[in-house]
Amino acid sequence: MSRTIAPWGTSRMRPYVATVPVPQATPTIDPETQIALIVGEDGRTVELGGHGTSTSGLTPTTTTPGDGAGPGGATDADSTESYDQDQSDG
Repeated sequence: MSRTIAPWGTSRMRPYVATVPVPQATPTIDPETQIALIVGEDGRTVELGGHGTSTSGLTPTTTTPGDGAGPGGATDADSTESYDQDQSDG
């Protein structure tokens, strides 16, 4: 007779911690500025953290030896990645 062993993770399981309801918020668009706003249950605008923007790019580079007049040795290629991020307020 074989006995099935419970998976090791089941011995680590515990009941979920008590939760707190999160107040409902509604996303809207300000008709004058066309900026997204989040309005809480109390009708006040909810302030969200700042979000920055960023750009990244891959710049390929290739080198060819010789003066181009004839076949010249091996070529070499690589790329350089750049990443710039704006400051955010959050």
